[in-house]
Amino acid sequence: MSTMDVMLTYRPSESGIHRLNPFVMLSWLFAVLMAAMVLQHPLWLAAVLLSTVGVAAAAGVIAQWRSVMRFVLWMAVAVVLINAIVGTQGSHVLLTAGFRLPLVGTPRLTAESLAFGGAMSIRLAAIISSFTLINLCVHPDDLMRAAIKLRLPYRSVLATSLSFRFIPVLMQDARTIMDVQRSRGLSFSSGGLAQRIRNRGALILPLLSNSLDRAVQVAEAMEARAYGAPVQRTYYRDRRMSPLDRALLVVLWCGAAFVLWLRTAGIGDYTFYPSLSTLSMTSSEWVALLLLCAALVAVPVGSLVSRYAHD
Repeated sequence: MSTMDVMLTYRPSESGIHRLNPFVMLSWLFAVLMAAMVLQHPLWLAAVLLSTVGVAAAAGVIAQWRSVMRFVLWMAVAVVLINAIVGTQGSHVLLTAGFRLPLVGTPRLTAESLAFGGAMSIRLAAIISSFTLINLCVHPDDLMRAAIKLRLPYRSVLATSLSFRFIPVLMQDARTIMDVQRSRGLSFSSGGLAQRIRNRGALILPLLSNSLDRAVQVAEAMEARAYGAPVQRTYYRDRRMSPLDRALLVVLWCGAAFVLWLRTAGIGDYTFYPSLSTLSMTSSEWVALLLLCAALVAVPVGSLVSRYAHD
């Protein structure tokens, strides 16, 4: 099982997370994104990231989630390094280079730039983690139906859904073609740069041909099913909103509103430049953080309740 498949492919499961209504998971995604984008304090951002781990564990996809986050770790290292090189502001200078760079000036490594890069890395990890869990735990058809119920343009929703479906299939085709070419003695990693580029041509051309054939087949299937006819649309299956789903929706939207209130009240803020603020928080801030965490972890807790109710 490759990492790309883990990142993009929905895998059926009997977990409580998979049983939740798609609107609940989309609301959870919105609450996590709201908290990750609005809050600035590193401890608050770390709490938002850790809350996604509970969803991964409750859904039984912790191994797949971990595989994706390994790539995020390398991205975080790149963010910290780039910010340390470019961001020369800060009052606590750790290292000064003996040369100048165009548009940047004399590179300086400051504690503020390292801290800011680390906080932005945690924010990026929380965002990627939430989207990864949505892809792993919510069926694409359920996402499509939810988007249609939200009155989004049907053609745009269909095009997006087909795109998400084609990406894993395209990767599977690429692996199959590479295995076939290797069985014929073709190596994709040996030789010089020009030789490896030519060898990749044996992968790209069949892959392009398969993709075009599949697109034509999908178009013919849509035409055979009278796509575009002015009829009232029905659903083969539709997930009804249970009382637990409604309760989780209320908690999540209250959590999102709570994040906006925190922003207006100045709670959860943090100053990186020109000097770092202290990481310590008041008792009221700790209480606010616990309330936010309670709203975000309501989804895994509710999924456990749903699982035991079905069992």
